[in-house]
Amino acid sequence: MKREKSKILVLGTFHMFEYEGLYSEKRQAEMEELVSKLANFKPTKIAVEMVPEDSEFVNERYNQYKMGAYKLEMNEIYQVAFRLALRLGHKQIYPTDWMGESDIDYGDMESWAKENQPELLSDIYKDFVGPVLTENKSILDYYRELNAPSLLNTLHKMYVNMARIGDFNNNVGIKWLSWWYKRNLIMFSNLTRLINFEEERILFIVGFSHSSIVNKFLEESEVCEVVQPISYLS
Repeated sequence: MKREKSKILVLGTFHMFEYEGLYSEKRQAEMEELVSKLANFKPTKIAVEMVPEDSEFVNERYNQYKMGAYKLEMNEIYQVAFRLALRLGHKQIYPTDWMGESDIDYGDMESWAKENQPELLSDIYKDFVGPVLTENKSILDYYRELNAPSLLNTLHKMYVNMARIGDFNNNVGIKWLSWWYKRNLIMFSNLTRLINFEEERILFIVGFSHSSIVNKFLEESEVCEVVQPISYLS
């Protein structure tokens, strides 16, 4: 008999503070609709894009929310993870991110490419068009777009090709990518550390640009079953 593996669902999200109007009655109802969909996954733990060093801070805030003493700020960790954790009776939230220093900033890498390899940079970006949350698009529909396999595959291809930025003995793109992949590898390893029993079901809420890379690490490790978010957002 084949033993059932733990399950991890990586939910790609957008950064909510970048959008206005999400406190409206309509948008708050849409938040609840999203949370209701995710509740069907029945996660045993909810992991978020926050460093473990902030665990005490975020869980103190979560405890305040459970007692009705904290109004949710406009952040996907609070708006989605807190609501869902409360609905499911979870005792805590699990930060799993890492934000160490990189040899070069993304902006500096991009600026170098614009000046020295503009055609390559244009080729790298040509297939990627990021979805936008518009007035007539629901939050649930937006999450479906952000987690569409076609979009995530395009993003992954874009990141891989950034390794081509630079020249012999001047690997500009790799200088940034080494930080990016290290960050995602640490997210992956931290997620696996949350697996404590075979029936574990972990929901990881993270910026959608991380989704494909983290999922590939999880799939290739074979330590768990990777669950596609689209099956729960439909």
